[in-house]
Amino acid sequence: MEVVPTWDGDTSTLARWIIRINSIAKKSATIRQQLGTVVPQRLTGDAEIWYFSLPDEVREECEQDWENIRDEIGAYYMNRTWAEKTRKQALAIRYRESGHPRELPSQYFIRKRELLELAYEGHYSQGEPITEIMSGAPRVWHMILTPRLYKTTAEL
Repeated sequence: MEVVPTWDGDTSTLARWIIRINSIAKKSATIRQQLGTVVPQRLTGDAEIWYFSLPDEVREECEQDWENIRDEIGAYYMNRTWAEKTRKQALAIRYRESGHPRELPSQYFIRKRELLELAYEGHYSQGEPITEIMSGAPRVWHMILTPRLYKTTAEL
């Protein structure tokens, strides 16, 4: 249970938290199912209050597997306002921006890619994330990386 991170309902940390749980869930169908009962025990603060305010039948459905509870969390916390705000944040991320003065290139890449993936939920073509990531990078990167040669972010 300790391998499952806690989450307190802070929507600014929701993206990273979901990505971490998704990674755990990919290990096996059994683990994905077990996460349905483990994740509610890892909710704290506002997230815990919200979850235990749900009707029993909704919680029982959530506890069937990770996908069910993730969908319920998404319906409540990842609403249209959150999606629009997250998309704007993802598009506005810049390399070594305020709050990240000593950021490494790989840290920038990961930070922006994760937020883009969650904000757009796969509604990007393969090359679009590369364009968005490079838009926030220093111009010199374009000469070194030649983005037009890459088809996926994994290649970048």
